[in-house]
Amino acid sequence: MNIHIRPINEHDHSFIIALAQRLDEVHYMEWRHKEEMRKAQERMAREAIATLDTDSSILIAENEDYQPLGYIHLTKNIDFFTGEEQGYISSIAVAEEGEGKGIGTLLMKRAEEWCKEKNYKQLVLHVFANNERAVRFYENLEYEVEVAKMVKVIK
Repeated sequence: MNIHIRPINEHDHSFIIALAQRLDEVHYMEWRHKEEMRKAQERMAREAIATLDTDSSILIAENEDYQPLGYIHLTKNIDFFTGEEQGYISSIAVAEEGEGKGIGTLLMKRAEEWCKEKNYKQLVLHVFANNERAVRFYENLEYEVEVAKMVKVIK
């Protein structure tokens, strides 16, 4: 399969919003409500599309038939401790029909190139700890856990 990575265009909006629902396919902690998380993922996808600027980008992975199979949303992050600008992966999703074909890896490699173009020295992201498949994927790409968010439900 020949995959091409390109910037978003207006024809991609519905694809991104629909594919954002795949981000909801994890087992959340019991206090997170599935429907609220689904709505939040859709809202975040809409906001990403609406707020594209020089500090952000949405890249689309498509096959030789121009069928979109995945996307990645990149933006700028400011490191809390150093104040240094970093690349930030707000979201990445691959369609079911694109799974296991290296599309996620291609999107991540293109994200690294985007960081180099912006002169960012780090590329960071957040992932739910119980999303073991995603955690392994990032670890295989040499990402490391830096900070862990700890949560306790107060009853």
